[in-house]
Amino acid sequence: MMAAIKSRPEGRLRGTHDAFATCWMLLREDPARAVGGVLLIFSGAISRPLLGLALAELVGAAAYGRPGVAAFAGCGVAVLAVIQLTTGHFTSIIFSVLGERALLATTARLVRATQSSATLDRQEDPEFADEMSLLQQDVFGLHNVVRGLLETLAIIVQMFVTVALLGQLQPLLMLLPVAALAPYFAGRYATELCERIRKAVEPQHRRAHDLLTLAQRPGPMMEIRLAGLSLELTRRQEELISRAAARTRRAETIAAVVRTAGQVVFGAAYGLALLLVVRDAVSGHAGADDVVLALVLARQVAVGVTQILSLTFDMQRAGRIGARMRRVMAAAREDAAMADGTDAAPEALHDGIRLEGVCFRYPGTDKDVVRGLDLVLPAGSVVALVGENGAGKSTLVKLLCGLYRPSAGRVLVDGRDMTGLDAHAWRDVMSAAFQDFVRFEFPAQHVVGVGDLPRVDDAQAARRALRDAGADGVLKELPDGLATGIGTSLPDGRDLSGGQWQKLALSRAMMRRSTVFLILDEPAAALDAQSEHLLFERQVARARQVAEASGAIALFVSHRFSTVSMADWIVVLEDGSVAEQGSHAELMSSGGRYASLFDLQAQGYRP
Repeated sequence: MMAAIKSRPEGRLRGTHDAFATCWMLLREDPARAVGGVLLIFSGAISRPLLGLALAELVGAAAYGRPGVAAFAGCGVAVLAVIQLTTGHFTSIIFSVLGERALLATTARLVRATQSSATLDRQEDPEFADEMSLLQQDVFGLHNVVRGLLETLAIIVQMFVTVALLGQLQPLLMLLPVAALAPYFAGRYATELCERIRKAVEPQHRRAHDLLTLAQRPGPMMEIRLAGLSLELTRRQEELISRAAARTRRAETIAAVVRTAGQVVFGAAYGLALLLVVRDAVSGHAGADDVVLALVLARQVAVGVTQILSLTFDMQRAGRIGARMRRVMAAAREDAAMADGTDAAPEALHDGIRLEGVCFRYPGTDKDVVRGLDLVLPAGSVVALVGENGAGKSTLVKLLCGLYRPSAGRVLVDGRDMTGLDAHAWRDVMSAAFQDFVRFEFPAQHVVGVGDLPRVDDAQAARRALRDAGADGVLKELPDGLATGIGTSLPDGRDLSGGQWQKLALSRAMMRRSTVFLILDEPAAALDAQSEHLLFERQVARARQVAEASGAIALFVSHRFSTVSMADWIVVLEDGSVAEQGSHAELMSSGGRYASLFDLQAQGYRP
């Protein structure tokens, strides 16, 4: 099984690298606009100390009677003021466009990353779920984060220029930015504290969101209303939110105190710096223009420190986005490498599928749900899998599909270990229909056609699949036939009953014609017993026809024993192991678990 994704503390250099990686991720979406935005940000930052110089020169020229210099300095003040006023506006427009493009591109990368895994291990990893949830929230403000990072760099450059100018007035003033270290480190600590709490409460936020989503879906909503569970679900959601909010408030209070302490230190240093300038002016060592320049530059240092403190959060956030993206993409590459096996999938089966000592346990648990499983599915056979709830049927099906990798043991396909098969190629020669099917809200042609993407628009293939699944009646009820939109999210889309949706899902599984492994996992749970029996009868006949040509295996999972009796071979699972197996006649004559369950279920149909 693949290693779980871990979000561990990053070093300073690693965090800085991730921040710039995030910046580059946005800027490369539109290099021309990116260059323009960067130039505007740095132009606005450099214009501030230059404005102070021009203003001081204007005051000095006016005080000492130099009208030509005063006029030139006045023009400089006007130009620099206009630059400051306009750069912010145009920067916002540019980064808004960049943000939209980066959001689309980043979302596409995340979709590809989550779909790259050949197994379900990653999707069932809570750490990965939290990383994805936080990342999905962060990408919506990506353009503001990157803009903040660039503005931080620009302000740092501005601070160097400002400090150099202050040093010419009074060398001690060059120490003013040193005092800025206090609020900087205080802000950094406060930000890291809030982020740790944000990460810690994310599972609670995710569960609260899941409860909200559950209560809004039409299917669950019916049961919730009838059972009177609305208030209970609301109570649980509010409890999750309140617990998370309490921890967040405590962290934010501590963070506010720490930030305030840092600002007090800098405020004291700022006041002392102004006193030094005023003292020099009173003693005659500085002119009016020097006082104006000192006041403007000292204020710019104070404003710059405040901006850096506020933008530090964006810089750290950019680093976190970059780190999360790096971990998610690394996991995607690992998953893709595991999916790309060296062996091609078989076009026909000769021996079949064999499980040798297979065990499986879910991540974070210490109990095997499948234990020491030895089983053979012969080529060309129709096999039925039965067992009570929790016996391990669904887990075994996922192991056979390659969606899970065994914790121990191996699954062999014609003698070759399944882990060595190319996962995507194996899926191409497999077809399946599940009880928990997807309700694709597409036109009916595509609802069925996506079962075989190369023929997604082939109307003849879709109709044949509908016939094979016994879903002709569903098609006849659609006003526009295969062109009818299915689902309420489509304009004039038609909603279907549970049984009709399931028949379309089964039709999807019938689209592929060249398969060596067909799985029907409770595909008729929404149908009555007679309809299910007819369905299985039709599928068994079709499976045997395909088996003659390619040795294909058909695996049926059902809770109705009268249906599975048609199979060539029946496997009874109990507590993750094979309790017994054989033909229907053999299992009935042995009087074991299968016979007991068969008789018990048959009694329910007797008058």
